[in-house]
Amino acid sequence: MPASRPVILAILAAVAFSGAPRAADPAGPDFAAAKRDAQAAVKSNQPAKRQEAFERLAEIPTAESVDTIIRLGLRAKDEPTRSAARRALAVLAGMSMATAKEPLPPSIDPEAAAYVRRHLHDLLDRELKGKAIPGPVAIGVAAALLAAEDPAAPESFFASLDSGGVAKGAPLCWGIATAAAADGDVGVAVLRVLTKLQFFAAEFSFRRGVVRGLITIHAPTSVVALVDLLDTLRGEVRADVAGYLTAISGKNHGVDADAWRAWWDAEREGFEFPSRAPFYPAPTVAPGDAGNAYYEIPVYADRIVFVIDTSSSMEGERMETAKRELVSAIHTLDPLVAFTVVSFSDAARVWQPQLVAADDDAKRSAAAYVSGLVAAGKTASFDALDTAFRYDAEAIFFLSDGEPTAGRMVNPAQIVRFVAEANKNRRLSLHTIGIMPDNGLAQFLQVLATSNNGAYRHVAD
Repeated sequence: MPASRPVILAILAAVAFSGAPRAADPAGPDFAAAKRDAQAAVKSNQPAKRQEAFERLAEIPTAESVDTIIRLGLRAKDEPTRSAARRALAVLAGMSMATAKEPLPPSIDPEAAAYVRRHLHDLLDRELKGKAIPGPVAIGVAAALLAAEDPAAPESFFASLDSGGVAKGAPLCWGIATAAAADGDVGVAVLRVLTKLQFFAAEFSFRRGVVRGLITIHAPTSVVALVDLLDTLRGEVRADVAGYLTAISGKNHGVDADAWRAWWDAEREGFEFPSRAPFYPAPTVAPGDAGNAYYEIPVYADRIVFVIDTSSSMEGERMETAKRELVSAIHTLDPLVAFTVVSFSDAARVWQPQLVAADDDAKRSAAAYVSGLVAAGKTASFDALDTAFRYDAEAIFFLSDGEPTAGRMVNPAQIVRFVAEANKNRRLSLHTIGIMPDNGLAQFLQVLATSNNGAYRHVAD
């Protein structure tokens, strides 16, 4: 930071607050009293009182109010207190109602909000300096700036965050997205801004994380945001949105954004979310809406690995049916999709070492590979999954007819734990298909799918 910047900021602050007292706002409560209330509320461990106390401080646009909210709120050990502080800071910084696309409490005076934002920028510079992993203060301040500033403004925090492309600020982006999921309408405003980042467009796991943050909020503002995103999303994340809207509405409009807008326009007045609204919805959209399905599981992903069991127990009609289903799914893939096939028995084998575009030549080649598969050997399920995870995929479709009997790991519970840990930050969908499974295999495949954002299908011979 240039040495002259603090002096310039002091001058700007004096201009912005000319004639306005810094210790208290005549139109709001006394700062000292508001500070005492906030201190008492934090000690009381009552969420409603904490929120109310921080809201009172947010009516006083001074550096002291900001610093108090940060000290008592963002530096607190519990997430509910930090969430209340983040919401108060966003309002104090002048959160834009246009950003949230829904009615919100009016922001403070524009000049006062501009002063607060300058103060927040300075605080954020200090909090981020020399730190690879941002703490809760940096995350909270950054979230407030994203909620309050115009992303198109060249001096905005968003512009600074986005200018470095995919790599710059990734830990901070993740921290903001995770925190925002607990922040109600303010969180929706923050998450909407995050969808404009290059990082959102380039990184599947972040894209899915942001969208699922919106899904967890269960608010009218989040529904609007999700419907708007349907116009631009593709792949598994688009399926997440469609599945969630289907779950809360009881309707099935697939990925048709216009149909969902019409539904929301008709139902939004007095709409009540289900008492147990889904958190991570499994794909529930009808296969016909997807244009493609594999064993009745909708195929939405843009990058796919199909995994097929070729162990000796698959021999006969079971194998021939599985091959026909896979060839059919391959032939109906969108040309924009990239895919490969992994077959396994004693070991895993791959059709292509990289994902390839689903053009006509690739489809014919993959179909020929699948058609030539022969059932023989044991069942190295872990090796096949490990191979599939080496691809940059959005979804894996794993088909098997028996529990693991070979390979580097054969204990089903250990495999589930290993795969879930490997997928924790990748967030891909692992869909599983059990061909005439016994109880052990069915349980293994069900848990494997539900632990990894996927759907399970039981298939009888």
